[in-house]
Amino acid sequence: MAKGTVRTRSSPVRLFDFVDELTAVPRNFFLGWLAGMLVPVISLAATVAGVYLYTRKVPFVTAVDEEDGERRLTVGLVEPDKAQAHLRQGREALLAFGDEVRREMESEEQ
Repeated sequence: MAKGTVRTRSSPVRLFDFVDELTAVPRNFFLGWLAGMLVPVISLAATVAGVYLYTRKVPFVTAVDEEDGERRLTVGLVEPDKAQAHLRQGREALLAFGDEVRREMESEEQ
């Protein structure tokens, strides 16, 4: 060996490190996707809970018919029992809309 040359030992590649590097991209993609789905839902739930704790009412989206014939969506505070009634009405309207779309699609197929 020449004078002043430093000899280093190469460490063997660990299997865990290899697998960790190999799965880093899919794992980070999945964790980002999961966070992207959960964080908005959790923040919305926390906002509704905070409004409820402050006012004892829950925010609810309702449709408003304007005088000019247009319909708009507004967020208003309603009592919790009325919110359940609004939710039931919305569910019924959604089912009726789904039936209407289904009938229209079936008539186009024939």
